[in-house]
Amino acid sequence: MNLHEECLLRYLQNPDELSYSTQILKLNNFILEKQFLLKNFVAKSSRINYTKHAE
Repeated sequence: MNLHEECLLRYLQNPDELSYSTQILKLNNFILEKQFLLKNFVAKSSRINYTKHAE
């Protein structure tokens, strides 16, 4: 079961905790976004040719 499913199940069992479940999902999405940006930045940076010398 992934985090989204766990939050949905928690909400269905305890509707009063919608705010808590929403905050958990927002935090998870924020972390995933940062990981995506970092992964893509590192991948693009690794393609730069640092061995070329200025003349």
